[in-house]
This record gives sequence, structure tokens and C-alpha cells, in this order.
Amino acid sequence: MAKIQRENNRSGRATGLSSLIFLAFVLLLPSSVGAQKADYVFQSGEKITYGAYYNWGILWVNAGEVTFEADTLRRKGEAQWQFLAEGRTYKAYDLFYTVRDTFMSYVGVQGLQADYFNRKVNHGKSSTLHEYAFDAASKKIYSRIKREKEALFHDTLSWKPATADMLTTVYQFRNYDFDALKKGDKVNFRMLVDNKTEDLYFRYLGQEVVKTREGRKFRCHHVSIALLGGDFFPDGEHMNVWFTADRNHIPVKVETEILVGSVSAILTGLEQIKYPLTSEID
Repeated sequence: MAKIQRENNRSGRATGLSSLIFLAFVLLLPSSVGAQKADYVFQSGEKITYGAYYNWGILWVNAGEVTFEADTLRRKGEAQWQFLAEGRTYKAYDLFYTVRDTFMSYVGVQGLQADYFNRKVNHGKSSTLHEYAFDAASKKIYSRIKREKEALFHDTLSWKPATADMLTTVYQFRNYDFDALKKGDKVNFRMLVDNKTEDLYFRYLGQEVVKTREGRKFRCHHVSIALLGGDFFPDGEHMNVWFTADRNHIPVKVETEILVGSVSAILTGLEQIKYPLTSEID
């Protein structure tokens, strides 16, 4: 019995960590389109890097790294954004639990309408593929899912307004006008995850100063996000995200409680950001 409990705890920690590393803060999509800025706060060539950490009591483990990249291309005869997120655990952590994940989205330049999403998840010795094709004209989402040792699964979902995939959601949310919110304001959001559309919410908690592990300090907008309880996340507002209080709206820190400890992602690198980091405090 004790062995089973240890295995469950280890699985919960690893799964919770990988979920945070590879888009824990994508559980964010404002339902109010009018609150999004008309001019995008990111540009082609932008790259953002994060370190991922697991906390268990007084122990902090630097477990992995995730990168987010934005680019533009021609697809289906039109200009589209290509968003790419790649995450991996470090070699030292691979001995405990190996993670190699890739998320990729194609998104319309006008309005950031999701068009295609591909999610390749490799955890330990298991792998999963999720593909979603968004058809706004027919208001359908066509999914294709392949889990380890299971047959290929196809499905057709109804497309609900303001629904986007996990990765597109990150960039849509960065374009949100936080200055239009007051402390305590609650905003509903909608996201497609694991072949299901979820309706949740986030709460705006005002501005705070956040310090990275490298000693850099930023003025940030703080939001808490409601999560659905599951195998490793407790139910409630247990995810916190801090976005730079400047025109870039870059997530500086993400912190999430899990059933055993907590996990966090902290900014470590920036390339070709669109605007000056006026939120940084010298």
C-alpha cells in the first residue's frame, strides 16, 4: 500500500510539473473581445524562455525549460501567425521523469482566430498526439487524438464563440487590456482542452512587484485563475500569473498549487520583444 502511495505521489508531482512547464498559464482566454487591444503586443521573431521549478516543502528543484516563439507565414492563401512552444526536463530530472512536449498553432492574423492546433506530449515512456482543425464557416472543430497503445480517435465538436486552443490562448490573453480592469473584477473565459470546451474564469488582483530568480524586478498585473479539480490540481483559484505592466504583457511568473507541493515557471530570457520593458525596475 505504501509503495502504491509513493508511486501516486511521484506521478502527481511529475504530471503537475509538466502541466505547468508546458502551458499551465494557458488556462486564460478573455470572453470579452472588446477588451483586447487592436494592436498586437507581440511581433514575429519574439522568443520567451522560462525555467520550471518544483517545490516540495523546503525543497526547490530546477526541473526544466520551456520556450515560446511567434512567427508569421502564408498558409491557405492568407497571412497567419505560427505559435510554437517547446518544453523539456533537464537531464538530471530525466532520471526521475522525462518530459519532451511540443505545442504548435496556426492562427489568423485578423482577430487571432484559431485555425489549427497540434500537441505532442511525451511523458516518461508514454506519448499522446492531439490535433484540432477549426472550421469557423461550419462552426465545427475536427479532432484527431492518438494515445499510447490506443486506436486513433476522431471526433467532431461544435465550435462555440471565443473558443481557442491552449497555445493560441496565451497570445490572446497577452493582448488583453488589463488597465481596463479593477481589483477584484472577475472575467469568464473559454478554452478547448482534451477534446472538450471548458468555461472557467480568472480574477484580477491588481499590480504587484515580482522578482525573478536572477534578481530582475518587474511591475506586474496579477491574476488568479480558477482550475477544475483533478488528479493533481485542487479545485479553485490556485493558479497565479503575473504579466508585465507595460505594453508587452509578458508573463514573468506562473505559480500553481498541486495536490503535493507546488510548481512555478519563471522568466529567464527574452528575444525580439516588440516594446521596451518599461515595467522593469532598476
